[in-house]
Amino acid sequence: MKYKFGIILPIILISYFLILLDNSVVFTSTVQIASSLHMTSQSVAWITNIYALVFGSMLLLGGRLGDLYGRKPIFLTGLVIFTLFSLLVGLAPSGLFIIVMRAFQGIGSAILAPTSLALLLDTYEGKKREKAISFYGVTAGLGASVGLIIGGLVTTFYSWRLGFLINVPLGILLILLTIFFVLKSNAQGHAHLDYIGSFLSVLAILSLVNAI
Repeated sequence: MKYKFGIILPIILISYFLILLDNSVVFTSTVQIASSLHMTSQSVAWITNIYALVFGSMLLLGGRLGDLYGRKPIFLTGLVIFTLFSLLVGLAPSGLFIIVMRAFQGIGSAILAPTSLALLLDTYEGKKREKAISFYGVTAGLGASVGLIIGGLVTTFYSWRLGFLINVPLGILLILLTIFFVLKSNAQGHAHLDYIGSFLSVLAILSLVNAI
């Protein structure tokens, strides 16, 4: 049986792929980044660590924002943040700068990841939803494995910076496609964000991720 998913599924899958690709590129480019920005082994580890800490601690909040304010605007917000800070990571002039930019990139990813899945669940139903989720799962494996290959090739033949800068044109394309093709979902107008609860949840998960 053939399913017609339209443009929404490619938007979701490509955005998710970019998150996974970005992490894989870091793994293969660590040595070159350290050499280029004159970073020690301890400081270069924070390029990955700070991203993991921010991403892990804000996933719950990112999903909740989509529930409260609608999938489309929050998904767009995540795309803009991720794309902008991918550019800044790729242009990083120093070790401290790239670490801080990676933290902000983690915020964008923490918004994109849960919102993209929620957008998928909102858009498709029944067998089509099951098929779409299977594609989503396959993308996870491809993003991790292909990212290592792309990262290795980019690092070997050009520069680690390209591994991050490639997110920029793709991110802009996804932003435009989302604006024109993703329908606006209903927000929970009667509900409000629990600021204290959100802060405490981020802090608690941050502590857990940091301990791990």
